[in-house]
Amino acid sequence: MRILCLNANTTAYVTRTVADEMASTLCNRAHVIPVTPEDGPPIIRSAEDNALAHQGVLTAAHEHMNNADAIMLAVSFDTALTELRGSLSIPVVGMTEASISLARLCGGPLGFITLGASLVPLYEETLTHCDLKTDCVGWRAFDAPSAYREGDKTELDRLLLAATAELATDGARTVVLLGAVLAGAARRIAPRTKTRVIDGGNAGALIAEALLNLP
Repeated sequence: MRILCLNANTTAYVTRTVADEMASTLCNRAHVIPVTPEDGPPIIRSAEDNALAHQGVLTAAHEHMNNADAIMLAVSFDTALTELRGSLSIPVVGMTEASISLARLCGGPLGFITLGASLVPLYEETLTHCDLKTDCVGWRAFDAPSAYREGDKTELDRLLLAATAELATDGARTVVLLGAVLAGAARRIAPRTKTRVIDGGNAGALIAEALLNLP
C-alpha cells in the first residue's frame, strides 16, 4: 500500500519528520510518499496561514492522488480535510482527528500539548469536528524553536515530559501532542512516563493502514 504524507506548509523538514514516523510505525507494510506543497506558508501560525495553506494542499493532493492508495494530512489543523474527503475516492486521514480518535479509545480525560500559546484558540476554532472540549482537562503550550530544526531534541523532550506530568496531575489519562513537527516525540518520551502519549505521525499512519485493510 502507498500512503501519501501530505504537508500543508512548505517546510520540507516538517514533511520528513512526519514521514519518518509514519515509516517507523508501518515498518514494511506500506510505502510512505512525502509531499511538500510548492505554495503556502512556511509554518501555520494563524487562521490566515491556514487559509493560505488550503489551496496548496488541494493542488498537491490532486496532483499526486493517482500514485497513492490513501492520503495522510501531515498538518495538525487537518487543513482541507473535509474538501478532500468530499472530492477524492481514496481514504483521507487528518493526523489530529486520528490522534484524538485513538486517544479516546485509550481512555480519557485528555490533555493537549502544542507549541505556542497563540495556537490554542486556533486549534479550538479549526478542529470543531474533533469536539476538543468534550473530555479535555487542559492544555499546555510552550515555545520550542529546536522542534523546527534538525538536531538534538533533549530540551524539547524535557518540556514535553514536564507538560505531560502536569496534565496527568490535572487528571489526563491520555495526552495528545498537537503539531506535525512533534511526530515521533511520543515514541521518544513514552518510556519515561506512565501516561499514554499520542502524536499524529503514529496515529495517522495506523488509521490510514486500518482504512486500507477494511474489506
